[in-house]
Parts: sequence; C-alpha cells; structure tokens
Amino acid sequence: MSDRAQVEKEKGNEAFKAGDFPKAIGHYTAAFIADPSNHTYPLNRAAAYLKLGKNEDAERDCDAVLRLDAKNIKGYFRRGQARLALQKLPDAASDFSLILKLDPPNQLAKQELKKVQDLLKAIPNKPVQRTPIDVSTLGQPSSALGTASPKRRRIPIEIVDSEPSTSVAPSSSKSPDSTLLTPVSSRALNATPNTPVVSTQAPPAAPAAPSPTQPPPPTFREAREAREASRYRGGIFKADGTHKLFTAPTQAAADSNTGAQTREPPQTLVSFMSIWRTLTTEEERWDVLRQIPAPRLPVLFKTSLDASILAAIIHTLRVALKSAPEDAARLAVVRAYMVNMPRVPRFATVSLMMSSEERADVLRIWEMLGRYKGDGVEGQMERRKEEGSKAAWGCV
Repeated sequence: MSDRAQVEKEKGNEAFKAGDFPKAIGHYTAAFIADPSNHTYPLNRAAAYLKLGKNEDAERDCDAVLRLDAKNIKGYFRRGQARLALQKLPDAASDFSLILKLDPPNQLAKQELKKVQDLLKAIPNKPVQRTPIDVSTLGQPSSALGTASPKRRRIPIEIVDSEPSTSVAPSSSKSPDSTLLTPVSSRALNATPNTPVVSTQAPPAAPAAPSPTQPPPPTFREAREAREASRYRGGIFKADGTHKLFTAPTQAAADSNTGAQTREPPQTLVSFMSIWRTLTTEEERWDVLRQIPAPRLPVLFKTSLDASILAAIIHTLRVALKSAPEDAARLAVVRAYMVNMPRVPRFATVSLMMSSEERADVLRIWEMLGRYKGDGVEGQMERRKEEGSKAAWGCV
C-alpha cells in the first residue's frame, strides 16, 4: 500500500463520516489510481455510491472488488444491495446466497435474501398460453370434430324489375361462344320507323356560341406589346424594380442591429450546453455567464458538472476579469461565480482533475479579485464565504 493511497483513503473516510459522499468518492478514486491492486478503495467507493443512489456505479465497483478478491463478503453484499435497488432480483439473490455459503451465520445476508425471495414471490405468474386452433380441421365435417354443425336457413330470393327496360332487346341469336358478354346499347344505332326507341340519356347541350376572335397583330413588335399588356401582374416585384412588401433597412438601423444578438439565459444544463457549443469567443462565453445568476449554479449543473466545462468557465472568467479589471459589475459577477461554484455537488470530485495551468488560473482570479472590502456583519459573512470557497478551490 503506497503512502499517497493511504492518505487519500483516510481523507475519503473522513469525508464519508461527515456525509460528504461526492468528496469521499474523489479521494477513494485517487487512492485507487495510486494503488490499483488494493480492493479496499473500490469497495469503499461502492459504499459511497450506494449512499448517493448511484447503483450502477456501485455494482461496477463491486465487480472490480470481486475480480481482485473472489471471496470478499462485503463485495458480494454491496453488489447484492445495488442489484436489489436495480430490480435485478435473481442476481441479488445469487449474491446473498454466495455470502451464506462463505459465511453461513451471516444474519444480514439472511435478512436481505429473505427480502429478495419475498419480492420474487410477489411477482405475478405469467399468463397461461392458450392452445392455438388447428386450422387444418376447419374443413372437416362436423362428425369428425365431434360437434354438431349449426343448421343453416335458406331464404329464397326473387328478382323483380320495378321499371320496364328502356334499352333495345338483344338479338335472340347466340354467338358461337355463349360465355362472352353481348354488347347492349341504350340508344338506337339503326332506328327504323317501326321500332320505337326511348333514350335514357339527357339530350346533348347546345354548343356554346363562338367567342369573337381578334385579328392577329400585323407585326412581331405589336404582338410582344400585346402579350406584355395581357400578362398577370399579381407578384410583389415589378418590372420597373418597385415592390410592395419589403423595404431595405436604413444604415442606422443596420448599425444598431450589428452585434446586438441577445440570448435568453439558459434554465437547464441541456440548454446551457446547446448554447455553449456554438460560442467561439471568450466575450460571447462571458456574455452567457453573466446572465446566469451565480447562486443558481448548483441547480443548473446538479451532479453533471464536467472537468472540461469547469476548465472553460475558469478560463473565461480570467479573461473577462483581465480585460476590465476596474469594472465593478464584472468584478461582482466573477466573485459570485468563484464563491458559488464550490457548492455544485460534484465540484469536489471534478476539482481533483484540474491541471496545473487551471489551478494557476484560479490563483490569478483570486489575486485580481482581492479581499472583499465590505463592512459590518454582511461584510464579515462575505469574507467567511470567500475563505471557505478559497479552501474548496485549494487556494489556502
């Protein structure tokens, strides 16, 4: 066991006892990196993950423990607890059963195993599958199936013509092929005086009166002018360059709109990241950061703060402060960020991954900010907050 790993483990134990589980996870991670062969560090980290409800991470750490020590009872027990929370009931029961094989008098394992077995019994059984119908027996007679077929009623249908036919009767002579249809016309093809025919179609409409036609223009130029005069003029753009709807902005309006893009402050981490990825300059990033109230940072990031995001925010704050060190409003925003950022849940873990350059940026920011100069009780409270934040940043 290396000295550094032992020191990180003791710090993690202190943070675990104090209830600061994210900080404990960070120290256990550092200890495991320093000594990957010791199963104690992932085992302790799994306990901290269980306290935070991160059951998948706890299960993964217990797997690492059991790879290093296949008979570790605590590893099986904590993995069983994680799997029970993940509703992996058969796997959880297997873990607790293995504990009882290794340590039969273990009462905690017996209690957890009984709890899992009760949950398994409470799961309803699968519905009984019905036997499918044999389609091959549908065409067999009812006697073969053993059941009497229902009697069918036959109703005679009589076809009655309500109106006399008005079409010409077909010829009585049949063609050689009697299966073909015989064409029947509803109007007389060869009408004779002795054969009255009644037509079922309405008489054709009278032809429309021909519209008066104008003589064609004598020359090509006159024809083109006539075509231009008859063209539809319903569009918004005219041939002379005039139009109806759009007006070009004046130069003053164009100058006032240049660089005046405003953004709504992001309310969620998803909206923050979607905006942050589109920014290319530090001034644009600062414009977004100053719109977010610093006390909302723990609510905005929750447990999703990433090392790259933290590094980018630190760099933007340093550049913004360096560009205007006498701006009181900018100083207040940067100070609020430096005080409230350590309150983000995963800050203690993420800050351990900061590089030496990023830590140097943090020191420069605190040096440029200086000590809070407020008076009275409020000034004392702000100075205490700053001291605690500096300690969290590692600047004490």
